[in-house]
Amino acid sequence: MNLRLGRFGLQESAAAVGLGALVSGVFSVNVGETYEKGNVCYLATGAGLLLSLLLLLLLVKAMEARRVQSLIDVLDGLWPPLRYLFGVSLMLGFALCALLPLFRFTLAMERYIYVEADYVPMGAWMLPVLLLLVCLGMECIARTGKLMVISALISLVLTLALASPAFALHHLYPLFSPGWKAFLRQTLEATARFLPPGLGLLVVARGCQGLIHARKSLTVGLLLGGIGAVGMQLGVGLTFFATDLKEVSAPIYCMTMAARQERLALRLDVLVLFLWVLCGLVAAGFCIYGAALLFCALFHVQDIRPAGALWVLLVCGLLLLVNLDAAPIQTATAAVYRWGYWLFLLPVLGMLLLMGRKV
Repeated sequence: MNLRLGRFGLQESAAAVGLGALVSGVFSVNVGETYEKGNVCYLATGAGLLLSLLLLLLLVKAMEARRVQSLIDVLDGLWPPLRYLFGVSLMLGFALCALLPLFRFTLAMERYIYVEADYVPMGAWMLPVLLLLVCLGMECIARTGKLMVISALISLVLTLALASPAFALHHLYPLFSPGWKAFLRQTLEATARFLPPGLGLLVVARGCQGLIHARKSLTVGLLLGGIGAVGMQLGVGLTFFATDLKEVSAPIYCMTMAARQERLALRLDVLVLFLWVLCGLVAAGFCIYGAALLFCALFHVQDIRPAGALWVLLVCGLLLLVNLDAAPIQTATAAVYRWGYWLFLLPVLGMLLLMGRKV
């Protein structure tokens, strides 16, 4: 058996979860639909963070009551049709969690930096990086994530600092224009954006010395990364009117260019974007490894490298595909943004219900 799980500590686990929560919470937002009728995204992101943390802690408590050590053990104890339904749903959710931020990064590089380059080679260069990360295993991903925490902090601070001259409270008005229905839907979407890093850590919980340590890392990492994501969404709201954001494909990059006052800041926006890309690649590798490990557990594969390569190829293939303007692809992408959160909510709620009844 060669699953490349390894062993990693609390700091590495918290770093992997925090990077995943920060990247997913900021760059997986469907910009056009989210800001169509106003901006409550920063409020929904905070509510989704709290709700996702509650669901994950409830899941950990149920796992402790059942005396299992990872999410794979939970799936092994389910009725086989439910095991495959929940397992495949989680794998597809992990793939989407890796795909959506990478798509935003590639789109930003194509439209604002390499304006004469083609989208395809810019998306394809991520393939060898992700292959290397996933095939080297979870210990490599976790330790790389710990190294990237400083880069994530620098990119977060620089993004807000570069945009701060354009901050204005009146950009947030009207404060609750989309209404409760839109707020609740965006809260569910935000919850699904924060669930993958926590669920990924529960999938690899044996590598971080058991479920007790995983719970601590999950809580710390999710809170820190989630607070950073809430701060970024609030910064976007303070920089732009919601009506302007509907037309912006990469608001995080555009907010760094919203107010340049010094020559020093002239190319800092590019540096910030590439720091975000590096963090996003590590977060994507974490999600893809979680999908590959679930695949190995469900279908009794003994070596994670072929499974990891399969999921990397799937994610990179979809990354190149979603850029096409074909109507079926755009319809499918819109459906994923609107209903994709059930890929995580359905398995989590189902496992909580089943484990609660058995306990």
